[in-house]
Amino acid sequence: MTESNGIDDSTKSLDNQRPLGLLNRDFLLLWQGQTISGIGVSLYQIAMLYWLLENTGSATTMGLVAMFSALPGVLLGPFGGAIADRFSRRKLIVFGDLILGITLLSVGITFLLVDGSTDLKVGLMIAAGVIVGIVGSFFRPAVTAAIPNLVPIEKLASANAMNSFSMTGSMALGQAIGGVLFRIVGAPILIFVNGITYLLSALSEVFIRLPQELPVTPPSWRSLARQFNHEVVEGIRYVWNHRGLRNMALAFAVISFITAPLSILMPILLDQHRNLPPDWFGYLMAAMAVGNLFGLALAGSIKIDGSSRAIWILISLYAMATTTFLMGTAEKSYILLIANAVSGFFMGGTIVLFTTLMQATTPDGLRGRVASVMSTVIGGTTPIAMGLSGVLADAVDQDVPFLFQSASVFCFIFVSMLIANRPFREFLSTQLVVNNGGKTGKETGRIRSSNE
Repeated sequence: MTESNGIDDSTKSLDNQRPLGLLNRDFLLLWQGQTISGIGVSLYQIAMLYWLLENTGSATTMGLVAMFSALPGVLLGPFGGAIADRFSRRKLIVFGDLILGITLLSVGITFLLVDGSTDLKVGLMIAAGVIVGIVGSFFRPAVTAAIPNLVPIEKLASANAMNSFSMTGSMALGQAIGGVLFRIVGAPILIFVNGITYLLSALSEVFIRLPQELPVTPPSWRSLARQFNHEVVEGIRYVWNHRGLRNMALAFAVISFITAPLSILMPILLDQHRNLPPDWFGYLMAAMAVGNLFGLALAGSIKIDGSSRAIWILISLYAMATTTFLMGTAEKSYILLIANAVSGFFMGGTIVLFTTLMQATTPDGLRGRVASVMSTVIGGTTPIAMGLSGVLADAVDQDVPFLFQSASVFCFIFVSMLIANRPFREFLSTQLVVNNGGKTGKETGRIRSSNE
């Protein structure tokens, strides 16, 4: 498939089914569900990292558990996107949360009832991570592809900001109290609570009315399999032949490889090099989340389009590299808080702009597959990086500050290379045109770059 900025007939028919306002019933039900589960996820992440640190003391083990959690999403990502385009996205979202809720409840109960058995519990964490990764491979593209059909197209950036705002805000709350709760109630209770939040999220999402154009199902399983494989390949080809999407995916994949392991190594940095208790991991993650909220709010409330988008994203990447260096060098806890908040601010705005640009330049019938392919490419390096991070940390006697500083230097170099890449800059500068009738360029089939 060649690169195209037009839209298909299914997208035009869905325009008539979109709600007229942003804060409509169905979008708010999705928003509510994501907010509830986000609190549980943040509690689980803190519980997992600090339980592993206390019971194994091994950065390698921490990295491997994170790697196995991320790996299924990478391997199954393109297939998950095809599933999100072929089957009911609403059902995928609801059943995904149900499966995750049952899984985490089972792990939490096992942790509560079984004393000792560290190897067994590490194995359970890995198994739960694999299940979370498998479900996420179709859950995330289903949510990403559903949002444009739940809000007016001109409110898409605001909807993405609200969705990210809910996830970030709930994680800020969970992370702010997660370290304290870990000391008070322990990991098993936090894992159990995560399972409950997934079930509550599913209960909210079951009432969503989601318009979606579904393809005609072929008459046999064999023809269905052939069609399914064709759709997976079609999604991959669309991204590869769309130079802007391809360049953006590859660029963020490299950045993810450099920076993703840092969250795994943060507990070691705080515990062994800054002499700070688990509470501070929660405080720092909450500071990042609060900064993220302000970035999301800004990007969702003001118009950042065309060349302004490119400038924002490139400045953001430099800012995040700078804050990474500060986290590796700062001794004062308040500097760590400020660095995390600033990093979160620029990250939040970048997420909204990145997601909106991807959605607005992709037809509805391909949106789930494109979202999953982009996620797979960008996150594809993460499992490798996480697995290597623990090994590398142990190899340098857990000199985590040095690893933070090194990651920052590599980020500076790579972002400078991106600025020199003209096609990358041009795609980031794509103008989502609004005509006098109030319709976006996506609705009229006109999306133009800033140099037209």
